[in-house]
Amino acid sequence: MPANLTHAYLEAEQRFKSASGNPEKVEALEEMLRTIPKHKGTEKMQADIKRRLSRQRKEGQKKKPKASQKPFHYVEKEGAGQVVLCGPPNSGKSQLLKNLTRAEPKVAQYPFTTQKPLPGMLP
Repeated sequence: MPANLTHAYLEAEQRFKSASGNPEKVEALEEMLRTIPKHKGTEKMQADIKRRLSRQRKEGQKKKPKASQKPFHYVEKEGAGQVVLCGPPNSGKSQLLKNLTRAEPKVAQYPFTTQKPLPGMLP
């Protein structure tokens, strides 16, 4: 069946083809959907326009810049290098850090006293 497309639809389609940005394409596709004749001959064209419109909207939502956040456990880079003390709970890691550096970690006789990473610099 012939589509019998109107002049307004053809102009909107031309604007879509020449559009460079995502908002321009979405606007042109919406105009195409508004102006296309609604009958049996254009059902597939309407479905195609709706599909393209959906894809363009998804692309527009994806490209938003995300706010970057530092992780909860983050230690700024300082000095010549970094060393990590790891081992089982209550094995003296915080005490070793306190003895070697001027850091003041909380030291106690129960496990999991230190909750966050703590930086320390060798003198």
